[in-house]
Amino acid sequence: MTPSTQQRSIPRAYAATLLLGVAISPFILNLQGFLSTFYPPSSFFLRRSLSFNDLENYSTLQDVNDIDPSIEQRAVANANDDKCRNLFLFLPDPQHFSSHGHGSQLNTYIMSTLIGTYLNRNVLLLEPPNELSTFAGGSQFGCPVDAFEEIHMTSPAASSSSSSSPSDSWKIKENFPGGFSRLIDHQTWLSGGCPIPCADTYTYNDWARMSVSSTAMNVPITCKESDGRTVNVIATAGGPLRQYSRSKTKDKHFIASERWAIKLGATLTEARIFSTLSNAAMWDYAMGLMIKAGFLRLQPWIARDVEMLLKSFDLFHAVGTKNPVYDSIHVRRGDKLIEEARGEVVKYWRSQGHSDTENLPTNYVPFAHYLDQFKKEECPMNELGEVTERMTRVVYVATDDPIVVKEEIANLPNRIDERMVLWNDCHELSFYFNPTDDSSFHLNGDGETGFSDGTEDNCFKRYHRNIASVADMMILAKSRTFVGEFNSNWGKLLRSMRVRLDTPILQDDGSNSDTDKKVVGDLNPRFSKTLDMRIAWGPTVPRLPGM
Repeated sequence: MTPSTQQRSIPRAYAATLLLGVAISPFILNLQGFLSTFYPPSSFFLRRSLSFNDLENYSTLQDVNDIDPSIEQRAVANANDDKCRNLFLFLPDPQHFSSHGHGSQLNTYIMSTLIGTYLNRNVLLLEPPNELSTFAGGSQFGCPVDAFEEIHMTSPAASSSSSSSPSDSWKIKENFPGGFSRLIDHQTWLSGGCPIPCADTYTYNDWARMSVSSTAMNVPITCKESDGRTVNVIATAGGPLRQYSRSKTKDKHFIASERWAIKLGATLTEARIFSTLSNAAMWDYAMGLMIKAGFLRLQPWIARDVEMLLKSFDLFHAVGTKNPVYDSIHVRRGDKLIEEARGEVVKYWRSQGHSDTENLPTNYVPFAHYLDQFKKEECPMNELGEVTERMTRVVYVATDDPIVVKEEIANLPNRIDERMVLWNDCHELSFYFNPTDDSSFHLNGDGETGFSDGTEDNCFKRYHRNIASVADMMILAKSRTFVGEFNSNWGKLLRSMRVRLDTPILQDDGSNSDTDKKVVGDLNPRFSKTLDMRIAWGPTVPRLPGM
């Protein structure tokens, strides 16, 4: 089944704010210029001043309390071009990776940071210039109002409905981030503050050509900067990067080291722990270090618009926006099942007694099966096995098939009211959805290749889909319990984003160094943990981060 279509308007509060943003953009931009004379553009004060809201809480996919801001602060303070001699240059655009969905692009970005730091190099992103971009507005993630030089006192919707293209009347700022960097604010602790290497020697097209070579990951490029420094560069796109990672993983060539951990922002104690790990434990600890360093930081305009959108959701009217507690379910159907996960769907139905693969009850796993992850045993019971106290759960459902999922919910037994059902005699489940659900659920339209019916697209519509998807992703990543699967890129990404360091208690043996202290208790302590994540169907063992 392909995702059902439905026409939904943007929530009024969000739509009104978008239009207001267009109208007051000149004021905001002038204010930014004024404040920049007193504060550096990256300063925390400036980010907060321009938001008028709690921007920090919407700048990452994890709780801000999980991040150690001193890691980035030290990196900014210590940035020095003289340290920019060994670089890892990742190009997100070539080989059509920029036309993939959020999950695939973010997973590839995770892989680039892990591999680049493993190779003991500063990791840089290189985006195509606007004139070389295949996307209107210079980015696959669309156009925020901040991107434009000229502000017309009309809405993006009005511009898109005219006979002329919006790109004809809305001029993108020359230095406004494009490509993947329109979404992600790449951090200095990864880049070392280094500039793109050898700009006088190689153009973007030169780097793009070298990045897709079969030798991209194995044959570094050496060039000289204008100041005489020799720079050693590995330049790669997503294809060679993935091939290299698979090959090294298969041969078990990745070895944890203190040097690698330090590159990921580790303390000396954390680096020593990391160097003792291998296989899955090593990768989880590496992800935990990256989470602590706050590697996946959204650009300020993304954070601002996600905040505006999320605060219009009825989910947060129910649970509040300060320390909200809720659970989430991700239901991916459509092209992902048809193309990649058909075998897992067949396996599920066979487990339910349906052996005729050509006549399955549905070509997807029913929503009720996801709910079975909420067990009766989670509630207190008496000696007769009767539940004595029920658990109330507010559940957000992110899906590319909302109409059918809502029909499935409507047909569930034990309904308490219009929104709530009783499950396993234990869980009182109240369901909430993204109110912006419409006919497209992919960054590119209604599928990875765009709109199947030829619907005309533009960078404003693309930006709206981008914000709606990031809002969903943020809700899922920050939920108390997440129910999903590893067949989709989102499931793989969310598993990575829910890993945290779990440093054991250290016993002071009288030494002056934390690295000489001993672990108390368990002889085989766990050094990382994953926030509650329950796999509804398919493989239960996660792939390595970014894969």
